[in-house]
Amino acid sequence: MERSGDGRSQVRPESLALVLTLAGDEDSRVREAACRWLGHYRGSEPEVGDALVALTQDERQEIRIDAVSGLAYRDDPRCVGAEHRIGPVDPEPPFDERLMDVWRYQRRREAADGG
Repeated sequence: MERSGDGRSQVRPESLALVLTLAGDEDSRVREAACRWLGHYRGSEPEVGDALVALTQDERQEIRIDAVSGLAYRDDPRCVGAEHRIGPVDPEPPFDERLMDVWRYQRRREAADGG
């Protein structure tokens, strides 16, 4: 990350490209870290959302949860359709708050639509 002239954080295109590549790494820990980073990245590049959608089909449930949560956090409507890919979760505490992110996204959309 770098700072722009007005002090905002910026990501160089080659850095974003690297994270997008790491999202497909064979090491699940690398994919998980890339997924979390992408989910919190505020840029509007469509490939970020596309990478998160791809990660909703990861073999590891933790990564699928991160990907769906990231889509919801980025206000990407694809989070709604991808939520079912998370699969059954352990009902025992502690509850994972990320599982509420799609619901929060839907409430934000309803509020924005005046409903």
